[in-house]
Amino acid sequence: MNGQGNVCSEGNRVKIWDSNYAQTGVKEKLRVLNARFPWLKLVLVLVLVVLVVFCAEEGLRHGTGYSGSSDIAGEDGSGEQHSLPEVEKEKLAIKHGKKTGEEIPVLPEEQYKGRKLIALTFDDGPSAATTPRLLQILQEKGVRVTFFVVGTMASKSPDLLKQEVAAGHEVGSHTMTHANLPKIGVAGIQSETTGMDELFLQVLGRKPAIMRPPYGSVNNVVRGNVPQPMILWTIDPEDWKYRDAAAVRTKVVGAAFDGAIVLMHDIHASTVDAVAGIIDDLRAQGYEFVTVSELARLRGVTMSSGVAYGSFRP
Repeated sequence: MNGQGNVCSEGNRVKIWDSNYAQTGVKEKLRVLNARFPWLKLVLVLVLVVLVVFCAEEGLRHGTGYSGSSDIAGEDGSGEQHSLPEVEKEKLAIKHGKKTGEEIPVLPEEQYKGRKLIALTFDDGPSAATTPRLLQILQEKGVRVTFFVVGTMASKSPDLLKQEVAAGHEVGSHTMTHANLPKIGVAGIQSETTGMDELFLQVLGRKPAIMRPPYGSVNNVVRGNVPQPMILWTIDPEDWKYRDAAAVRTKVVGAAFDGAIVLMHDIHASTVDAVAGIIDDLRAQGYEFVTVSELARLRGVTMSSGVAYGSFRP
């Protein structure tokens, strides 16, 4: 027993000595390094600080939700939709309760809050003589508008109707024959509207979603028999009377306000001459151009059939 105790005691002393030796060795090495490289501790401290700061910044950046709107609708006023990075789509999808890969809704108050919006509209076409030049100007300016087409004109130029839609413009009905609806009774109103439904189905594969009553003439009979929301206007430069581009430009720009709907006619060459200047002037005042249905949606208005709308103010 005593022998075994002596052996155990001796073994413990050996282990303690080895441990002390090992610790002494590490300390000695550190002392030698410190003596030879006195700046080493400062470098290590700086590296540690940089790592801490970097980790903190990464944590804040990845923990913050997407709140900007310039990638959704450009700040350049073009109104074009830009693609979001996939990581931002993921954040917006989570925010709106959508799975990644689905279409992500952009709420009006997020995208257009505080922006000045205006809708340019053109009646009575399409005209083979003037509408193609207007479409070219709108393409060059990056602007989308709303056309209210007459059935007799559209049936002559169905390709222009398709071009308007293909370019991203909104196309609505202006009746088959530009009839004064309150004066033609229920049967006449239904004939004018169903005729446009058939024309749109034949050319575009769908019925018109909105319409504009000729002359802005509306009564209760019209309201009860028109199957779409009726779009009137708040700015009328009377371009049909004043066939002068400068006068039309001055009237439109001078009367502009946020949420306005502008009435013009793409069948008049003088009006087409005025469009580029109107766009430039309004953009300089901070306006962005949207279609009528976009204007309603962005202002939180759900349009109803048989109801007339003249503007969509904020």
